[in-house]
Amino acid sequence: MYGIFMECLVDLQRYGGLGNGHIWIIFWLLLLISSIYLIVKESDVRKKIIFGVIPLVIVAGFLFPITKKLFVKVARLESANTYYRILWIIPMYVTIAYAFTKFITSIKSSVKKHVAVGILAVVIAITGSCVYANEHVYLAENIYHLPQNVIDICDRIKPTEDEGIIRAAFTPELVYFVRQYDPNILMPYGRDYVDHNYYTGVLKVMKEEEIETQELLYYTRVDLDRYIILPTNKRLDENITNFDVKLAYTIDGYNIYEDILISENREKEREDYVTIRKNMYE
Repeated sequence: MYGIFMECLVDLQRYGGLGNGHIWIIFWLLLLISSIYLIVKESDVRKKIIFGVIPLVIVAGFLFPITKKLFVKVARLESANTYYRILWIIPMYVTIAYAFTKFITSIKSSVKKHVAVGILAVVIAITGSCVYANEHVYLAENIYHLPQNVIDICDRIKPTEDEGIIRAAFTPELVYFVRQYDPNILMPYGRDYVDHNYYTGVLKVMKEEEIETQELLYYTRVDLDRYIILPTNKRLDENITNFDVKLAYTIDGYNIYEDILISENREKEREDYVTIRKNMYE
């Protein structure tokens, strides 16, 4: 139980911005202060419950190990890495903003009110980050405000109406955008795995300087990924086309490989490939 609690605590820290030093402490402290303040000062019972009580109850429940065990069991998930999404339920920004606004309007002195606003502005600046410093912020290339190479790749591999969905393993730098453009393309990992270093076999292999080809194919075939998208300059220790994979397209600096065992539904051969290598890579 203690181990599960620590996993929940780490998720809480990451959600609050663990990558920015101790900012996560300020983030959650602001929510705690705001909720307690509204419980004490808010006269409207509905607002008191929504902005005061509920955030505290959700955070407490999130840290409770049994909640995570129930979440995984009820949702029937193989991985608990989406557990942090429970925190999306908390109206945290509205709660903090409303509490501070209510506090400032309660101040009678004009000077003190201006000082409070100044302090609040500093807190916002400290706990935030400059969005323009993010590597994914640049001039729009199209009406979707997504990288054009991602759109071009998705248009080539997108499923037909009969197929419904398709699975593809994208190189880590592209996973942020794929499902924004086409939700019918499923991937073995998403941005949360990249940002928080969650473990999955495909991502582990993708991040290596030189990819072990057969290991990559083991994980993508377990996941039933029909396509594998890699930068053209990515090194592989063996020629991937020697293992029932063909180079389908090359687009904007990326090779799109198609796994023939999956596209042609050669299930017996796929299962044999996975079974033989299971003890090597698991």
